[in-house]
Amino acid sequence: MKKTLLSLSALSFLLLAACSSVNTVERAEPLATPDPIAIKKVTTDPALADKVSVVNVIQGTVSGDLLKIQVQVENLTYAYQLFNYQVVWIDKNGFHVTSPAPLWRPGQIEGRETQYLTAVAPKPSVVDFQMKLLSRITYDETVGAGRSGPAGKR
Repeated sequence: MKKTLLSLSALSFLLLAACSSVNTVERAEPLATPDPIAIKKVTTDPALADKVSVVNVIQGTVSGDLLKIQVQVENLTYAYQLFNYQVVWIDKNGFHVTSPAPLWRPGQIEGRETQYLTAVAPKPSVVDFQMKLLSRITYDETVGAGRSGPAGKR
């Protein structure tokens, strides 16, 4: 009886572990040649810092002159994570492009999953960007409550 219970417990554990991970398949020798860029990370949301991490950023252009970015994020935990992200576009003089206004978008990522967040600049004058990530809890307590950011300052 104890062996049966132990076996069932072990089987249950394996099934739960299998349900919370993501298996992937990709080409052994990729044909794509991405243009990765150096990134600088500034952590202001400790609720997300040890759960979802930016792994890589690549950029290119679409429609001839619009900057396109792809940000690779990874869930460092085995738990499903909810977050929000915003892309702020910047012109060659360092000014934020405010038209259209940057929107916070919802995101979600399964345990141990890698995901790609893609955005295209609204204008050809854009040469740079900032991507902001907040845990859903921090977002709800700050931006979602009508405040401007994690510090809650208006």
